[in-house]
Amino acid sequence: MKPKYKVAIIEGKWATLMPEGPLVEQRVLGPDVEISHYGIIRPENYKTALSDLDGVISRPGAPFCQEMISVMRKIKVIVSLGVGYEQIDLESAAKKRIPVCNIQDYATQEVAESTIAMLLSHQRKIVSFHYLSQWDWKTFEPIKRSDHLKVGIVGLGKIGTAVVKRLKPFGYEISFYDPYIAEAKGENLGLRRFLNFEELVKNSDIVSFHCPQTKETTAIIDERFFDLVRDSAIVLNTARGGLFKNADIIYEALKKKPRLRIGSDTWPTEPPPDHPLLLALKNREPWLSDRLLLSPHASFYSEQALYNLRYISADIVRTVLNGEKPYNVINGAG
Repeated sequence: MKPKYKVAIIEGKWATLMPEGPLVEQRVLGPDVEISHYGIIRPENYKTALSDLDGVISRPGAPFCQEMISVMRKIKVIVSLGVGYEQIDLESAAKKRIPVCNIQDYATQEVAESTIAMLLSHQRKIVSFHYLSQWDWKTFEPIKRSDHLKVGIVGLGKIGTAVVKRLKPFGYEISFYDPYIAEAKGENLGLRRFLNFEELVKNSDIVSFHCPQTKETTAIIDERFFDLVRDSAIVLNTARGGLFKNADIIYEALKKKPRLRIGSDTWPTEPPPDHPLLLALKNREPWLSDRLLLSPHASFYSEQALYNLRYISADIVRTVLNGEKPYNVINGAG
């Protein structure tokens, strides 16, 4: 029987999240849907691959641009395979009245816990102690108590809120900056609100980013940020790599401020190309030591989260193909 609908999954150059193929997606969508699974689609193949699709699941990091959207004649929905959606040209999709959706809540717990793990590892200097060549803890003085430290949260959405709730029992003084959140939310959590991003940065010992990548937040971690942040600050980014301006400014900041510590699950370009900072990290060069903690965009991961991510993305497509309204629409075209 000829399939009734066609759906494509586009993952880009990342290692696939579906090593066994799109079996989860096929179970959700059913036998009436033919699924194509791509890494990268080259421009000369856009029309052939995309023109007759009814739905697309696009992984962050795999650009879904205006040229791709323009060749699509039947498309009913585009789903970003994650919380982030910066890879999709939202404006072009909205002009064609194509709803774009993302996946929310699938890994809130995992990302929040990864953030806490990086924060405590830096604060308590766990990695430094692990590699200690002499039995002398005083080598890594000073270490401050949690209740003597101020944490600034950038982005008080679901993940930012989950981080706050996990931090509060430690006794940190917690503030936030988020111009899109109602005042009552911060008050209910017992947080101080900063209306100015730079003031939050200057008044925090730890700055943790949990905002989406938008026009306002792209390259928000730039030279100006590192000039303002405290010399001994801990900077955490478990949000998007594009919040960093580039890898050079991270390198320069760590060189300029020898007590600065950075923990990140993301990188300005992913997968990261060769860079002197990554070479220094690999070689454990003494000037850097353990001051940079990196994970390979894996803070979302658990077996349960990965299944939820795939199931929900396919379910949004199924909902639309069944003639129902999509959920988690982010471009106002639903």
